[in-house]
Amino acid sequence: MKKYKSIKWILRRQIESNANTFWTWDKSVNENFTCIYLAYNDALPIYTPSQLLDEIDIELKIKK
Repeated sequence: MKKYKSIKWILRRQIESNANTFWTWDKSVNENFTCIYLAYNDALPIYTPSQLLDEIDIELKIKK
């Protein structure tokens, strides 16, 4: 099971610094996190760093 250490670290740092960013999370087989200012795809939901961190934690609890 993945632990998502890197992305969680990035999200926490953005939250601590009050960064004004948004993220998408493609939960398909190839799982991909994308920061909005880098790219955007209308087919994926948009998350703030706090929302995405919560979503990852929820996903990890479901997979246990």
